[in-house]
Amino acid sequence: GELAKVRPTIAFHASLTHAFGKGALINLLRQFGKLHEDKKQISVGVIGYPNVGKSSVINTLISKKSCKVAPIPGETKIWQYITLFKRISLIDCPGVVVDTAGDSETDSVLKGVVRAERLENPE
Repeated sequence: GELAKVRPTIAFHASLTHAFGKGALINLLRQFGKLHEDKKQISVGVIGYPNVGKSSVINTLISKKSCKVAPIPGETKIWQYITLFKRISLIDCPGVVVDTAGDSETDSVLKGVVRAERLENPE
């Protein structure tokens, strides 16, 4: 599609039992490692908005629950390094949110910046 022309894109479904795209992503990371054989260690950050499945992607790639996951934003509080291969580590990090002036409370909840129960006037 159009996105693949601009950005490398892999269809992926995170799951310990029924993952989709896991092999393709692992192959991509192996190729990346071969392209950078001169590097002793490679760290790959998994970044994105809060509660979009960053930790679930890592758990799927390593085939076990290493990173805590929750259905609410803010479960990941610190950077965590997880070894995928001998030379390649994945970094699970808290959600990243671009500061946008003028965001409403609703915008903040939808971006996962604020939990709905913490709003003064949840409507």
